[in-house]
Amino acid sequence: MEATDKTVAMPPQRPRFERVQLNTRVRVEIEQTLQRFVVDHNTTVQSSVDLALAEFLAARGYPVSQKNDDGRSR
Repeated sequence: MEATDKTVAMPPQRPRFERVQLNTRVRVEIEQTLQRFVVDHNTTVQSSVDLALAEFLAARGYPVSQKNDDGRSR
């Protein structure tokens, strides 16, 4: 990889965490860009949004706690 290339954290493969529906709307431009990203990087919208929200919250002092297999926080 050349020094001018930028690397971006890729969404991890979808672990089997408990999930809930998050109903929201985004700008058309955001959805179109997200769909392009998903295709280009062979990932999913769910994984991408999950990672983006986790990074957003952690950067603002709200880290997402990891859970054990039995559902308890670590």
